[in-house]
Amino acid sequence: MTATEFAKLLGAHHTSHGRWQVRCPAHDDRSPSLSISEGSDGRVLLHCHAGCTVEAVLAALGLAWHDLFAGPPPTPEQTQLAALTRDKHETEARQRHIAHGAACERMLRLERIADELGARLTRTQDDDEIAGLFYQVMDQLHAAEIAEEGLRP
Repeated sequence: MTATEFAKLLGAHHTSHGRWQVRCPAHDDRSPSLSISEGSDGRVLLHCHAGCTVEAVLAALGLAWHDLFAGPPPTPEQTQLAALTRDKHETEARQRHIAHGAACERMLRLERIADELGARLTRTQDDDEIAGLFYQVMDQLHAAEIAEEGLRP
């Protein structure tokens, strides 16, 4: 069944797109503690905030694991493709994280250089060479900040 069907079965309260809350049938619940949502592959995702296992929730409803899927269980090829896709996304996320760290390090180095040049400018008057360097570093710092924004996780 779908997450919508599962939520209707329990009379769950719709909280947002593809998400519901309801009292958990596996324990005496005073307030809604069971979250229901739909996974990217169409399966029903359950989480009891009081700690009940999915098995306990299913048992309380007289359901089985296969009832959490909208269709037949995934084939081994589908499972392997999902694992490869997940690994690819994780690798890409790690690479973005590393690139973001490098961009932050570059910004910190440029900020230290700008601070030092700014301090020298205040101690010396009319030093066009230092002023030119200062503005070049500030331009590089601005470009680094823009690059860092694009890499934020």
